[in-house]
Formats: sequence, C-alpha cells, structure tokens
Amino acid sequence: MRISMRNTIIDYYRYTQQACILLPLFFMIQANSILAQQYFRFDYLPVKSNNTSLQYPWTGGINNAQFGMVDVNHDNRKDLVVYNKSNNNFLIFTSTQNNSTQYHFSSKYAAHFPPVNGWFIMKDYNCDGIEDIFTYNNVANIKVYTAYYTNDTLKFKLQQDGFFYQGVSGKINLYCSDVIKPALADVNKDGDLDVISFNVFGNRLQYYENQQKELALPCDSLFFTKADNCWGNVLDTLAAAYALNDTCTFKFNRPNSNENIMHTGSSLAAIDIDANETTDLAIGSIGLNSLTLLYNLGTKNYASIQQQDITFPNYNIPFDVSSFGSPSFVDANNDGFTDMLVSTFDVGTANINNIWYYKNIKTIGSPSIELALQQKNFLLENMIDAGENSYPCFFDADGDGLKDILLGSGGFKDYVQAAVYKLQLYKNIGNVEQAAFELIDDDYLGVSTLNVKDLAPAIGDIDNDNDTDIVVGLSDGKLIYWENTAITGNAPNLLYKGLLKDATGIAINVGANATPCLVDINRDGKTDLIIGERNGNLNYYTGNSVDSIDFAFVTDSLGKIRIKTNGLSIGFTQPTIADINNDSKYDLLLGTNISGLLKYYNIEDNLTGTFISSGNVVSESIGMRTSSTIADISNDTKAELLCGNIAGGLTIFSQFPPPIIPSTIYENRLEEFAFSVFPNPANHSISVSLKAHFSNISVQIINTIGQEIFHRAFSNINTFEINTSTFNKGLYLLKISDGKNIGFQKILIQH
Repeated sequence: MRISMRNTIIDYYRYTQQACILLPLFFMIQANSILAQQYFRFDYLPVKSNNTSLQYPWTGGINNAQFGMVDVNHDNRKDLVVYNKSNNNFLIFTSTQNNSTQYHFSSKYAAHFPPVNGWFIMKDYNCDGIEDIFTYNNVANIKVYTAYYTNDTLKFKLQQDGFFYQGVSGKINLYCSDVIKPALADVNKDGDLDVISFNVFGNRLQYYENQQKELALPCDSLFFTKADNCWGNVLDTLAAAYALNDTCTFKFNRPNSNENIMHTGSSLAAIDIDANETTDLAIGSIGLNSLTLLYNLGTKNYASIQQQDITFPNYNIPFDVSSFGSPSFVDANNDGFTDMLVSTFDVGTANINNIWYYKNIKTIGSPSIELALQQKNFLLENMIDAGENSYPCFFDADGDGLKDILLGSGGFKDYVQAAVYKLQLYKNIGNVEQAAFELIDDDYLGVSTLNVKDLAPAIGDIDNDNDTDIVVGLSDGKLIYWENTAITGNAPNLLYKGLLKDATGIAINVGANATPCLVDINRDGKTDLIIGERNGNLNYYTGNSVDSIDFAFVTDSLGKIRIKTNGLSIGFTQPTIADINNDSKYDLLLGTNISGLLKYYNIEDNLTGTFISSGNVVSESIGMRTSSTIADISNDTKAELLCGNIAGGLTIFSQFPPPIIPSTIYENRLEEFAFSVFPNPANHSISVSLKAHFSNISVQIINTIGQEIFHRAFSNINTFEINTSTFNKGLYLLKISDGKNIGFQKILIQH
C-alpha cells in the first residue's frame, strides 16, 4: 500500500495526540524529520510585566486598529475582531464572560478572515444575524464578504464586489477610498443598511439609500440610490468645526460646480448617540488629532446637522493623538450597551497609548450614550509591545544558563513627548525545561540616553574571546557594540564601546536600518558579521583575527539577495543564521518587509553564489518588517522561533511539538491561584476544585501541538467538571485564569 507523505504527517499528529497508533518505523522517521523543519505557533508561554501576568503576550502587537464584533466560535457570545492595519492582519479575541473586557486571544480563527484593504466594517446586511465584512475594493468602491459557519468556525466568502446606484447615463459607484472609511447604518430606519461617505472632493457628505425594502428585494440585496449629495447640510472646512447650514446648491443633483479637493482622509462611524431616532456621525479627519461629532437634529428622512462637538467627547476626556482617529462603536465589555473604541488610522503614527476605550456609563432605561474614558492602552496592556518594528534576540543576560529575550525597537512614540528608543530585557524566570519570561529592565544598558534610533540587537563573540558580546544595528546604517569583559563562565559584564569599526578603522555603515548577525559563517574559527539593511541586500564582513575585533568587508551582495517592495529598493532584510534542518550546515532565516520570513538552506557552501529561497519558514502571516531569533529554550532538542514585526509585538513558534508548560512555573503565583484535578489520569471526565471561590474564571485545555481544544468561562464557582469523553488519549495542559493570575497543570486522558 502506498502512503503519501502528507498522510504520514497526519498520522504522526494522531500518534502524538492519541499515543495509540503504531506506524511503521520508516514512515515515523520520515515524518519526524519533516516536522522537525516546520514551525507551529503556540501562545501560552507565561510572561509578566510590572508584577502582572500578561493575558495574551504573543499576539504580535497592535498599531492602527479598527474593531468589529461577531460570534466567531458559535457560542452565542460576541467576540472582538481587531483589524491591525499596520500589519494588515486580523487578531481575534474571544469573549470569556459578560460585563468584562477580559478576552482570550484565539489566533486560530484569523486564518478564516478575508483580505481587506484600508478599512473594514462589520455589519449584518443579509438578515441572518451574523455580522459580515465590508471593505475597500481598490477601485474607489466597496465590497462585502458574507459570513457563515462551518461547524463552529466562522468563515467568509466574497458576495459582492462593487456597490452602485443608478445615474442618468448608467450605474455609478458609491465613492470611497482606502483612506475614506464610510459609515454603514440604517439611516432611514426601514430595516436595511444605507451608506454615508464623502464625495470625491472630500468636503461634503453623500447619502446612498439602500433600495432593498423599497423594491421588495431579497434581504441580501445591496442596490442603492443617491438620496442626498449634501447630507446634513454641512461643509468640511479642513478644520475641526464643520460649516453648518451650508447652502448645498446641488443638494439633490449631481455636483457640477468646480470645487477643489480639500483633503483625502476621513473615518466615519454612525451612531444615534442622543437617542432621537436620527443618525449622528463621529468623524476622524486627516490633519486633526481629535474627533468631531455631528449631531443630527433633523428626521430619519432628512438630516440636519445643527450641533457639533469638535473635541468629542468634550464632556469627558476628548480623544487626542497624533493621527486622525478611527472610531468604532461596539459593545466592548459585553454588557449590552454600546461603547466606543478609537485608534489611529494612519500607519506610522502614535504606537503607544493608541487604543482608547470609552465605556458607555448610561444606566438601564436610558437609550442615549454617555462615554467615559477607561484607558488609553486597551488590549495593549496585556501583550509584549515594543512600539513598532520589534527585533528580538535570545540572550543569556545573567549567566544562569537560561535564554532571556533582548528586544529592540523602532521607537516608542506618542507624539506628545519625543520618541524613545531603547532595549527591553525579558528575563527567563522559568527553568531549563520550562521557559517563562518577565520584563525586568525597560531600558536595558541605558540605550535611551545614547541618541540612537531603530535598534536591532544581535549577540555573539565579536572579539573571539569565548564570551558573548552585543552588537546593535541603527537607523543610520551604523552599529554600536558592548564588549563583555567578564571572566569566562561568569555573568556578562557589558562595557559600551561606541561605533563598530572595520579593519581599516572606519565605522561600518550599510546605509540605513542595519540589522546585524554574528556567526562564523565560513567555519574558520573567527566570528563573521552579516548585516541586513533597508535596501534589501546582505552585507558580509569576514572576521580576520582569532583574538580581537577585525572585520574586513567582502561584499554587499551576499547570496545575490535583493529583496524589493513593489519594485522599489526597500526590503528591510534581517538575517538569522542557524542550522534549522539538522544537516549540520548553516541555513538563513531572512526577515523582509512584505515577503515574510524566508528560508535559505545550506548557505555556507555557497557564499560566493546565489542563495535560493525555499519559501516561508512558517505558513501563517507574521506581518510586515519581520525579524527573528532562534534557540532551544526548553532543552528538548526542538528549536523555538521568536518573530518581531512592524506592529512592535512578538509571536512564538516551535518545532513539532511545542513545549508543554507544567505547573512548576510561577510557583509563587500558583500559591495565590491553586487548583486540584481528580482523577488524573482521567477517562470520561475530570473534576476541578479551586482553593477559593472565584466570580469569573477562564478555563482552557491545550494539546501537545499547542492547539486549544477546550475553552469556557465559569462564574461564581469553586468546583466544576469537564467532560473529556471526546478527547483523544494523550497528554494535555489545563490552564485556568481569573484575569490576574494563571495556574497550569498537566492532565492525562486514558480511555
């Protein structure tokens, strides 16, 4: 019988999870070899910051967020969907309980969300009770993806590409752009979704009325008429205040005057904030740091803006950042009331304190909305965040034999104060088998005082004295370094030495955005220097001394690599060199601007030739401006891969299978949050007893390849049971959290 390699790998998964399938040894060896080269995401390694456990540290970071809510896992509770515009990806946070902003990061659902561009809106347009996705279609128009369930997983299919209305000479598109986010709402209260957007000049609002109800069309119909060329009788004056009671001479006709384009860039969100049965608009506009709210005092059929709040909400703490805001009205805490989340719209703007959460503090029985700022770092407070352009590096900073994380940054920017550029040190507080991390130094080595930018660290024996030094690449293409002066075998003692120079005494400079890697790539016993850069190539400096720093330039075209972005000489290469396929030869992991993390096998035997990529290291997207570091942090002979990106966070992967985190980690924390499991090993069920009574807890069960197979919230409980009869035989990790503390235990299922 012929067995494909794909089926062999699937069988190997089953073997690992069930511990009961015996495969022929030949195929097991083949599967194990292939899987050893693959990397699988897992999100459960514990991380602490400021004595607090981060609930979802490994998201990869968020900048320039837009929000929607939909039930992604079909459990009848709305979950939070984040469109991370800086990375052009989705992050999914499943709701664990009502009346709470405690979410569980669920990376597996994002793969089923469609590609979007510029902006996205979640609204149910086809009357099935599931929110669909609207986004820009790249040709001045809108497209919609219809949501549907396959079993308990939410998926999407493209339903309609282009929204149109009937003009005098034919169909005309509903105008928008990638920087003009329209508002979708039932403006005339007839039961279908209408559209409000800016005109091509960017100065007047246009109202497109959906004709689904008027023409008795099916519920999923999207056919429009342009009902108002100057909705609300307002004119955008390129200032916070709109001109009210505008003459709108062409109000119900196509515009024929010669108007100048005033600006391009607005984000609209529709809401009836004062409960008067008319649609109000919250608007973020380019050039403004605040939100403007236009109060509609007309009727559902005729908008009349007579009041405005140019620093919304001026009765509380107005939104104020360096980029025009993108407001979303969602029930962020699942209490049944509409709240507001606001983030920056433009990429490259404020990357800290850039997600503002306003809670609706109106009580039951009051239909209007009153917002009160709760925090400026919503979600961000629970994840590793280096601002933007994160560059991780595994490094034993204290000589305890455990790999810590040294994290470089493209800057922490709020545009109120000057940007801060620094290194962060996350100490490994676990043990040799079970890694866990804690931020112990937010400005490691005092780099913020050195007046340098865009920090990309690397470690290695730069002076060939058998210890570990640090080199950091900078935005100007130069490098700085710290020499380890400690006696061999002791904890590093790092002495700042300034700019790194070549053998001729000239400061090494690759042009812009240097990203170094220290490795003896030619196997001659001397450390060499490989440097990526903004232009997308690799620079190679060979080491020429066995006991000092002596780098000689060889080429700026190592491997003939030249990564480009849309034809431009922008590649932002970041090299990591290690043996990733276990053939005792150096391979290259190459971070890039938009091409992901690429792999090149056995480069050491072809240093004068052309490196050929074997594709991406991981199957899922890890964002733009990718970077990486690799090490076996659990001493199980399987490497862990840590990746940074433009959004400033980190994601972590492991060779098959990812490490299990048993209960010995964070023993001091488990004394605060302890529980017992009986029976263990188990058959059809387990009984869990908490050491105290908790009002709300989140319970997860994770299998040996890092997949979450069970997740449920419990309220007002100290004992509960979980049915395990459908679980495969094997080892699992039980994780319980009360939002502040986390406990872990292994459980073994034996049917």
